[in-house]
Amino acid sequence: MKNRHIDFFREAAPYIHLHSGKTFVIAFAGKVIEDDSFYRIIQDIAILSALGARIVLVFGARSQVDKHLHSINHKIQLVNDMRVTDEVTLSIAKETIGALRIEIENRLSHALSTPPVINESLGVISGNFVTAKPYGIHNGTDYQHTGTVRKINARLIQQLIDSGNIVLVSSLGFSPTGEIFNLRYEDVASFTAKALQADKLIFIHADAATPTTDVDLQHIDEFIQTHPEQQRLLMHIKKALQNGVQRVHLVSTETPDGLFLELYTRDGIGTMFNASLYENSRKAKIEDVSGIIELIEPLEKSGVLIKRSREQLELEIDKFSIIERDGKIIACAALYPLLDKKMGELACLAVHPDYKGGERGDRLLKLITCEALEKHLTKLFVLTTQSIDWFKERGFQTGEINDLPEKKKALYNFQRNSKILIKDL
Repeated sequence: MKNRHIDFFREAAPYIHLHSGKTFVIAFAGKVIEDDSFYRIIQDIAILSALGARIVLVFGARSQVDKHLHSINHKIQLVNDMRVTDEVTLSIAKETIGALRIEIENRLSHALSTPPVINESLGVISGNFVTAKPYGIHNGTDYQHTGTVRKINARLIQQLIDSGNIVLVSSLGFSPTGEIFNLRYEDVASFTAKALQADKLIFIHADAATPTTDVDLQHIDEFIQTHPEQQRLLMHIKKALQNGVQRVHLVSTETPDGLFLELYTRDGIGTMFNASLYENSRKAKIEDVSGIIELIEPLEKSGVLIKRSREQLELEIDKFSIIERDGKIIACAALYPLLDKKMGELACLAVHPDYKGGERGDRLLKLITCEALEKHLTKLFVLTTQSIDWFKERGFQTGEINDLPEKKKALYNFQRNSKILIKDL
């Protein structure tokens, strides 16, 4: 037995050094909090922090909220696995999440002040770190107080973990207007990991353990098909990888000491997912026309983009830039320069819905801006109906029809009524 302990320590020693100072976002659902192993998990997290890892915890509360709703005979509304949060549900979510936060803080504080940790310099801090926005109405369903993450206060979290604190983040978000939104803890965890550029995102789950293996983004769909019972969480992991999180670990509560074995042994004990970077930006070629059509066709049908024929795209392909991922075009944009006016139109900016949130729109805007500067243009303008705020947040100002070049004025579609936005370069 002693030799086994020594062997583990020898194997763990380089990982202890490697992980010291690294940022780990550790996320778990309400089911994990109810699990018999939860106090042991809290102790392990405290030890990770004492070993020098910077820890951010994100927790969910779906099972606890559901039990509370059952107890008062209030209807639980789930549409496409997304909760519809009415006033009663929001009130219960606030009460339940608040109670869980206090419970986790209490357990962590106790773990940090008892053997084998006893480190009074470590603290547990929670707060309002998440800015949210309403999820809105989808296919006729009003999700009411259900929201999505808009922004994570990464600077504040970074200051707190740099000072040796464990930061606790709940699945509630707040809007600048004072509204409270119920969020998916998986989305909060993914956004937090991306905002902090965390070294690892770790999901602890209460289901059967997945295989001890590595899965890259190219093969995650095959993995999901062979583990349908965990599809919900695995789809969130896929989304996190697509949105810029580089490594995600999946560890089961059914594996004793799973966190330590995953992080401090050579082969680990859970499943590690990684975003193999097989994505590049470049100017479009004639061979890319079919891929661009496939990307923009749904947006044309919904009215977000104006219709372009294949012939038009073939003639104008030199105006386009694309982002390609493993041979698939996932984003595009075009620059139409008007050299006599030193202005350029940014057009047909589109990102595949599976790949939104990874700053690909910003990458294309930067590409187009650099191209415009190379052509000695002084202004960029865009005509848009549904992305007004996005462009304004990136320095575009509201313009008028008279601000457009004569050629573009003559082609302006008054029925479409697009907003004119202009940016000085």
